[in-house]
Amino acid sequence: MQTTITEPAFAWYRLHGAERAALIVLLLAAAGLGAGSWLKGSFATPAIKHADAPAARIFVNRAGVAELSALPGIGSRKAQRIMDARAKAPLKSIDELAEAAGGIAAANLERMKPFVDFTP
Repeated sequence: MQTTITEPAFAWYRLHGAERAALIVLLLAAAGLGAGSWLKGSFATPAIKHADAPAARIFVNRAGVAELSALPGIGSRKAQRIMDARAKAPLKSIDELAEAAGGIAAANLERMKPFVDFTP
């Protein structure tokens, strides 16, 4: 008894020039999309967390909202309160800063002490 081998309906080796080029383009596009999604996570920039310490000293009496909100326990609202309070009179101590902000937790005050400067 003789066995016959049937060829599949689609065989890449039977493609002609334009068909072969289209298949290569599709395969490269699929590989590029797969590599793009794989690399997406490895090159992502780390998110800046509010708990991170600022990189430099912050001059409280000259800093803007963005700089003040980099301090632990200070958000944009408290930063704006600090700016409003220092417009009346410059802040001189960490306690005045906490009062101007409307209250800051003691742990956050301890964490921010090395990073704040009250020179006018």
